[in-house]
Amino acid sequence: MRIHTVTAGLLALGLAIAGGQTTARGTDKTAEVLNGARKAIGDKKLDGLKSLSVNATLQRNVGNMQINSDVELLIELPDKYARSETTTGPVSGSNTTGFNGDKPLTRANSPMVGGGGGMIIRMGPGGGAFTGNGSDAKPTPEEQEKMNAAMLRSSRQELSRLMLGWFAMTHPSIKAEYSYAGEAESPDGKAYVIDAKNADGFAARLFIDQQTQLPLMLTYQGPQPRMITMGGPGGAAGGRQGAPAGGQGRAMTPPTEEERKKMREDMQKQMADMEKEPPKMIEYTIYFDDWREEDGVKFPHTMRRASGGTTNEEWTITKVKVNPKIDAKKFAIES
Repeated sequence: MRIHTVTAGLLALGLAIAGGQTTARGTDKTAEVLNGARKAIGDKKLDGLKSLSVNATLQRNVGNMQINSDVELLIELPDKYARSETTTGPVSGSNTTGFNGDKPLTRANSPMVGGGGGMIIRMGPGGGAFTGNGSDAKPTPEEQEKMNAAMLRSSRQELSRLMLGWFAMTHPSIKAEYSYAGEAESPDGKAYVIDAKNADGFAARLFIDQQTQLPLMLTYQGPQPRMITMGGPGGAAGGRQGAPAGGQGRAMTPPTEEERKKMREDMQKQMADMEKEPPKMIEYTIYFDDWREEDGVKFPHTMRRASGGTTNEEWTITKVKVNPKIDAKKFAIES
C-alpha cells in the first residue's frame, strides 16, 4: 500500500472505530499491532537502540517563500535530543533545539530575510521559530522559567511524534499510553489505527499498514502557525541595504537604536494582538515513506508534513546511523 495512493482514503477516514470491545481485548490488540510494527521495523535490533543520528535536507514553505535547510537530528536515550537546522535561501541562519534531561537546549544565530529588509518570526510547531535582531529585552526569571518549560514540552512532543512514525513508540519522557482505535480503509488496503496520549496533553494517531506492518502516517491537532513580520521591503525597521565589496548582491547593515526600538514596538504590538484570540487548532499530518534498512533497522527516507491539508515540509533523509557515538558537546546547555 503505497503512501501516495492510500493517503486520500485514510484522510477521508474510512475509519471503523473499534467499538464494543472489552478493555482486555483492546489492550491485546494494541500490543499485537505495536509489537508487529516494531518487529517489522527492527525487532531485537530496535530493542537495543541507544542512540540515533539522522541527516536530512528539508524544503519548507513559509508564506510565499520556499526555505531550504540541512537538518541533523541526534538522539541519545533516555534523555538527550538535539535538532540542528541550517537554513539558506530567503532566510539564512542556524538554530538548535532539543533537551538534555529536564533542561531545554536552544542555540541560534538569528536569520534575516534578504532582498527586502523584512524579518519574519514564525510562531508555531515543527521548528523554524525564528527570533532575532531587533529585540534586546530580556525576560524576567519567571518568564524565562515558563519559556523553558514550554520549549522542553514542545521538543519532547515533537520528538515523540517522529519516533512514533519511525519506531512505533514515543520518547520515554512522554510516558504515553496506547489504545487501539480501529481500522482505516482505502482502495489499496487497510491500516491499523493506534492512539497515543498522555496526561500532559500529548495526543497523536498512528496509521500502520496492515500488509507491511510499517507506519504510514501520523495525525495530531495543533495550533495554526502565526507569523510576526518585522520591517518590510525597504523598511527602516529591517535594517538598511547597501552594496558589499565587489558590488555583488545586497548587504544588510545593523539597525540603529531607534530602528531597534521601532522593531520591538512592532513585535510587541503584533504579539499583543495575537494574545487577544486563542490560536486556531488545525490537523497536522506527517507521512512516512521509502523505507530502507539502515544498520538492521528499517527507516523512512522520505517524510512529508502537511497542515490543514496543505503540504508545507518535505524531508529527504540522506544519512542514518544506529547507535553512533555522539559528542557530548552536541547536547551542551549554554549558560
